[in-house]
Amino acid sequence: MSYHGQLTVPDVPPLPARSSALGRLIRLLTGFGLASVAWVLAQPVGAEIISVGFDSLESSDLPTLSAAEQDRLDGLLAVQKPQILSTLSPDGKTLIIALASRLDPNNRTLHFLDVTTGEISPAVALQYEVLTPDLPLRWIDNDTVRFAQQDVFGPWEILTINRNSGIVSRTQVYPTQEETGEILGVSPDFSKLVIRLYEGEEDGIYVVFMPSLRRLEVARLPQGLAIQPPVWSTQGDQMVLVTASVEERGLYDRAPSSPSLASPVIQDALGRVPPAANLFRQQNAVRVFDFSQANPLQAELTPAMNGGDLFAQARFSPNGQELLVKLYRPAQVAGRAYPTYLFPESAYYEVYDLTGQRVDRIDFPALQGPYESGGQFLDRDRLLFWATVGRDRHLFVYNRLTHHLAPLPLPSGSVDPTALIATETGDTVIYGFSSVTQPPELFRLSTQGEASPRPLTTINAALASINQVRSDPVSIATAQGKFEGFLVQPAGSPFPPQQIPIVFWQQGGPGYSMTNEFATEVEMPLNLLPNFGLPVLAVALSGREGFGPDFYRAQADDQNFGRLDVAEGQAVINEILRLGWTSPGQIGITGCSYGGYYTAQMISRFPSLFAAANPQCLLIDLLTEWQLGYSSLLSYLMGQQPMEQPTPFLEISPLYNATTIRTPALLFHGAEDFLPIDIIRNFHDVLAASGVPVRLYEFEGMGHSLSDPTYQRIAAQLQIDFFRQYLRTE
Repeated sequence: MSYHGQLTVPDVPPLPARSSALGRLIRLLTGFGLASVAWVLAQPVGAEIISVGFDSLESSDLPTLSAAEQDRLDGLLAVQKPQILSTLSPDGKTLIIALASRLDPNNRTLHFLDVTTGEISPAVALQYEVLTPDLPLRWIDNDTVRFAQQDVFGPWEILTINRNSGIVSRTQVYPTQEETGEILGVSPDFSKLVIRLYEGEEDGIYVVFMPSLRRLEVARLPQGLAIQPPVWSTQGDQMVLVTASVEERGLYDRAPSSPSLASPVIQDALGRVPPAANLFRQQNAVRVFDFSQANPLQAELTPAMNGGDLFAQARFSPNGQELLVKLYRPAQVAGRAYPTYLFPESAYYEVYDLTGQRVDRIDFPALQGPYESGGQFLDRDRLLFWATVGRDRHLFVYNRLTHHLAPLPLPSGSVDPTALIATETGDTVIYGFSSVTQPPELFRLSTQGEASPRPLTTINAALASINQVRSDPVSIATAQGKFEGFLVQPAGSPFPPQQIPIVFWQQGGPGYSMTNEFATEVEMPLNLLPNFGLPVLAVALSGREGFGPDFYRAQADDQNFGRLDVAEGQAVINEILRLGWTSPGQIGITGCSYGGYYTAQMISRFPSLFAAANPQCLLIDLLTEWQLGYSSLLSYLMGQQPMEQPTPFLEISPLYNATTIRTPALLFHGAEDFLPIDIIRNFHDVLAASGVPVRLYEFEGMGHSLSDPTYQRIAAQLQIDFFRQYLRTE
C-alpha cells in the first residue's frame, strides 16, 4: 500500500526562539556532554530539547496571552470533578463526596452532601483520615462512618469516625507469621475480610472472620492471574468471587528483559491457544458463598457451563438471592486460528440464582462494550446499566418483566460510572455527568423516566461564563465508511463551519471510547483549544468502544493496526476539506499515548496533510515496546511477534519512518514516562536533522501525561501558541 498526501502545505515559519532562560535549559542525551549541547545549538532554528522543571521556567519564557485569556485559562484548569465515596446514610439524606482536580485526582477535598437540598459542607473529621480506603465508605448510623484502608506503615485498619464528635477508633489487622499477601476486600458489616496470600506457585484466597480471626480457604489461584475484589450482599452473609480473564499488572510491567515467547499471555493474545487449553478460560470461575450455611460454597460457574464465554463481574440483588453477572465474548480476530480471551470483543449480562441456575439473559447492542458498560439491581424487577453508545455514555433501565431496555432521558454527554449510586428503593439515581458544554456536576434523576435530570451540585458554576463553546454531532461519510464524532467550536460559530482552523484529536488507547465530556487538559483539549479560537474535531475511528464488536476489533483484524486507522483518518480529513469546513494549511493534529502514536503515524504517512502536529506521551517504537513494554496488547494488535516478522513492526513505527515527516511538531513528554524519553529525543533529532521545525519539552518528574497543574498551565500556553502560529486563522 502506498501512503502519500494529497495536499500541499504552504510555507510555514520555524518555531520561534525563546528567551535565553530556555536556552540554558537545553539538553540532549544524558552523558553526551558539552559537545552534544553544541550540536543541538547548531541545528536549524526551532530545533530544541527543553527540560521543564517546577522552578525552571520564567513567565518571559512562555507565549504571551492577554490578561483576559490568562484568567480564562486559570478558570478552565480549575475544573473539579465530583466523586461519590460512600453509601447513602440510613435516612437517605447524606453522601460523602470528594471534589478532586481533574488534572490531579489525588488533590481532593472531602465533603458531606445533603442529597435533598444539594448543600455541601466540609468533612473535616474525614479529610485527614481517609487515605487509601476500600470503597465505599459505609454509614453505620446517620452520624457514624466506617471503612477499611491500608495504613501508611503497612497494616490494614478498620476506622470508625463520628461526624459530630470527630472521635476516631481504629482496629489494626496484620499477620504475625512470616507470610506476604494483600487484603482484597471487607464485608459491609465489617465482620469478614478476604485476603490473598502469596504461597509459591499458587496463591491462597481466604476469608478471615472477625473478631475470632479464624480463616477459611475459598479459592486457589495460579500466580499472575487476577481476581476481582469480593462482592457482598447488603447484609454481608453472601459473597461472590470472580477469577477474571485478565493478566495481573506484573505480567506487563516494564522489565529489563523480553517477555517469553511461550508465555500463555502472549500466545492467547496471538490467538494460538485452543480454547480447551487456554489458561484464562481454564481459571475463570464464579464462586458463590453463603456464610449463614454450614457449607458456604453454594455454586460454582465455569465457562464450560455457558458455551465458553468468560465471567467478568458480579453484583447481588437487594435481597441477596440473585446475581447479575457480566460475561465477555472472546475476540475471534480475522486471520487467527483461535479466539483471544485476554482481549474480549463484546459483553452481555445474565442473572443467576444462588444455586447457579440462569434465570435471565440481557443482551442488547447498547450494552456490548466490553469495558465501558456495567450494571446493578435497582429492585427485584429492574436493573440499572451504564454504557457507551456512540459519542455518549448514558444510563439505561432494564425491566425484567417485559425484557425491555430503555434509556433514561439524559442529554448528550458522559455519565461518570465512578460517581453513580441509587437510592435504597431504586426510584432515584445520583450520578456524575459532564459534556463539552456542561462542566462536571452531580445530578439526580428518577429511574421511572418521567422527568429530566435535576442538578444536585453547582461545584463548577463559575465555569459556565468562562466556557464559551458550542458542540455539534458530526457524521462523516467516506469511502472507508461512516464515522461519528463531534466538533467543538467557539460559542457563536456557525455550523456547518466554513474555512476554519481545525485540530484533529484522538484519544489514548486504542480501545477507549471518545465521548462528549468536559476536558481541559492538553492531552484531551476538548474545552481548552476552542476557548482560545481553535476548534477541535473528535471522530471515533476503528478500535473504539460504542460502535459494536466488529468496529472495536477492526484494528486487530488482518493485522490492520497502524494502517486501517490511519487510512480512515486521512479519509475523514479529505472529506471535511471537500465539504469546505477547513482548507489546506488550517489542519492540526494532537493526542496522547495511542493518540500520540496516531499523531506521529499520520504525519509520517501523510507528510503534507497537516500544517502542525502536537504528539504527546507518544509511542513511536513498536519493537522496543514489544520487548520492554505492553507486549500482550501489541501481540493482540499485530497478530505476530517481532522476532518472527520484524518488518511490519518497522513499517508502522513512526521512529523508523521519521525522515518522511515534514510537519512542524511540538512534542510533550514526561521525563519519567514508561515510554522511554530517550526514544523521543532520537525522534526529535531525526526531525531536526531533516530541517523540520520541532521542539521537545521534557517535563521533569512526570510520567505518562502531565498530572501536575503547573505543568498543565505551561503546556496549555505552548499548545495554544503553537497552533495559533501554524494554523491559518483568518
